[in-house]
Amino acid sequence: MMTLGNAPGGPEFVNTLIEAIKVLSLLYSNTPDSRAEPHLESFLTRIEPYLVEAVGAGNAAVILDGLRRAVMTRKHEMEAGGASRA
Repeated sequence: MMTLGNAPGGPEFVNTLIEAIKVLSLLYSNTPDSRAEPHLESFLTRIEPYLVEAVGAGNAAVILDGLRRAVMTRKHEMEAGGASRA
């Protein structure tokens, strides 16, 4: 079984996801979850068709769920650590 990190273009895609997690969690830091979550869902909905086309529906769902959880987890970690948005 080939992993995403070993697929052609996979490492670049993984790096893009990591950067997206960093940027989105910083963007939503210190924003109430009740406001951040709908914005995040809107973003994920916009990228979903492209992801489905690239990796298939099942894999896209797994990646989107992981991205959602990673962004919110990192957001909460930043808030708990007192990180600023500046």
